[in-house]
This record gives sequence, C-alpha cells and structure tokens, in this order.
Amino acid sequence: MTASRQHALRARTALALRRFNAWWEGYAFNAALEAAEIERRLAGAFQPSVDVPQLIWGRDRDEPGDPAWTMRHARALGLGARSRVMIFGAGGGAVLRDARAGARWQVSGLARSVRRVRGLDLKSYDETLGALDRQSADGALVFFELHRDGDPGAFARYCAEFLKPGAPVAVIDYALARADARARAVFDGPLPGAPRLASDYVRILRECGFSTSDVADETRLFLPLVSRGWTNWRRAYEAARAVADARARAEAMRYLAAYADAWADRFEALKAGTLAVTRILARRL
Repeated sequence: MTASRQHALRARTALALRRFNAWWEGYAFNAALEAAEIERRLAGAFQPSVDVPQLIWGRDRDEPGDPAWTMRHARALGLGARSRVMIFGAGGGAVLRDARAGARWQVSGLARSVRRVRGLDLKSYDETLGALDRQSADGALVFFELHRDGDPGAFARYCAEFLKPGAPVAVIDYALARADARARAVFDGPLPGAPRLASDYVRILRECGFSTSDVADETRLFLPLVSRGWTNWRRAYEAARAVADARARAEAMRYLAAYADAWADRFEALKAGTLAVTRILARRL
C-alpha cells in the first residue's frame, strides 16, 4: 500500500471512530471540523529524525517536568497504593513511570501522539474512541491538554467517561494570567486550542460533570523546569547537525528552530506574568 493510501485509510478510520463516539456520547458531530483536525494531527505524525522534546526535557518527556513535579500533583489526589489512575497528556510516558514508582499506582496513559515504551500502558486518544473502559479509574491527572483542544468541554467529558463517580482529578494546564492577556501566538501549531483564564477552565469542568475545590498557581515551581531544559538546547542542536541525510538534517534544523522560538516566547510570557501554569483540583460527579 502506498503512503498516500495509508494516510487516507488512517484518516477515514479516525473519522469513523469519532463519528461513532459522537453518536455514543450524544453530541453534535461536525464532520468538516473533525476531518480538518485529523488531517492536522496526521500531518504532525511525521516527526523529524531527531526527537527534540526528549533531548531538551529528558527521557520520554514532551513537556518540562521531573518526578518531583509529577508526584506533587499525584499526592494532591489523596489515593492509596494500587489505585487505578488515568493520566491524560502522558506524552512520551515519563509521567507514567514517575507515578508508578512514586505512588505505586496502576497507571494507564493517553496522549495525542505516543511513542511505544516497553512496560508502559500508553495509547493515543484515537485508539480508545471505540472502546472506552467506562467508569473504571479511581482518579486522574490531566497534564496540559485543555488548552490544546478547540472544544475543551468535549475533552473534559471524554475524561469523565473513564472515572468512577467521586474520583479525584488534578488538571494542570497553561492559563491566561489576567483577562486582557493574549497568549495564542506562543502556542501556534497544528492544534486549534488556546489558553483560557483559570476561571474559564473551572466553569468548563463544572459544566461537564465535575465539581471543583481548589485552584492554585504553579508557575513559580514550573519555571525552574523550563530553565533546566533550556540548558539542553545545545545538545538538541548538535543532534540535529549530526543527521547524515541532508534533507532530513534540514527538516530537523527547521523543526528545532520553530520549537525553540515557540518555547522562548512561552518562557518569556510565563516570566512576564501574562501566562501562568494552573492546577485545578476536581471530582467526577
């Protein structure tokens, strides 16, 4: 099968799964919007030969983080060992490893695109659309996902389907620090979402089957994680330069430049106080 036919088949399959999920969940299905998002995500699936995020943020990480950061939010759930916990926005799988080692949970992870990591239960969202394991999780962590989605309410309802009634949830995400702030430009990319005010996230969660109990500004603790990763940009640059194939090397360098530019703007917005990292504690109703 040619690459173009494989691409078309994957797009049709993903669209069919989303149509089924819309029917099952009982919400309106916009075929044109869904098809456009699928195309954006499939276009993003062709990654350059250098895994830039992992070189910068660390093994199996797509965002700044470390075990202490993961466990700070894990402890906020108040769950005991052997609890079954879903992690949305699991990225390359490092947060699963952090939570499993630190809290001794049974963890499963979901992300928009995934690397297969031996020993970790990590799937893409599209893989679960036709086979949700409903109301089986004791709790959840949601890392940097609501701001990515053009319809964060639909994503919140999707998360709720996995959780037992009363299950605790910690939602960690980028938020506008004030009503007149603008941060869409520092999140340019294939996904249609943008950061909102923390109060908007709270309202969305409450409208989608959650109660909320606490909102905390985590920016001060997040900034050192970004600074630490910033020291690894040279390593990513050297890896891109070392790619043997000229075309692949050029693609890797372009990707690195765009990634660095976006993160430089994001870092400045966080330091300037126009963008924040917020944690919302909630429960499934």
